[in-house]
Amino acid sequence: MMAVRDEAERRVWTFDENDYLFGAGALLMIVESVDWSRPRTRDGETWYDVQGVEVCPDGRIVGPRRTTVKAARLRTAGQH
Repeated sequence: MMAVRDEAERRVWTFDENDYLFGAGALLMIVESVDWSRPRTRDGETWYDVQGVEVCPDGRIVGPRRTTVKAARLRTAGQH
């Protein structure tokens, strides 16, 4: 049986700095929801608002996080 922590780690997504807005460096985040109903266009690409929990590389919880992520990056993870 898989531990809860192991399952949470599998859900952590890594967004490179150019894949999300309003931050610097890679973002590690457990994605809880994507607002597919409100696409935004920026620099010729579609972006979506994402909510979740930011985590540190060592697995510690930083806290709630909202950001905007490239649609192409979300789709590569099979979320839509």
